Amino acid sequence: MDKGGYGKCCRVLDLYTRLMNGEMIVKRKAAETYRINERSVQRDIDDIRAFLDNRRLYEPQDNRYIIYDRSRKGFVMQGRGN
Repeated sequence: MDKGGYGKCCRVLDLYTRLMNGEMIVKRKAAETYRINERSVQRDIDDIRAFLDNRRLYEPQDNRYIIYDRSRKGFVMQGRGN
């Protein structure tokens, strides 16, 4: 699906939702999908990581993390929310 019209907020929320649903995010593919560069995808992933880090300050039981799976060459979410 072409999502080139997405603004940053919608794009980050879409990536977050995809990660929550167990999908893997490959930077190259995401960059093509959203019509942005791979560095922008990395910044979006970093924003999601910062959100989860901040959330753990108030919800310590939330142990979700975004990791890069080297064997699959993509980002995945590990852990569970509260």
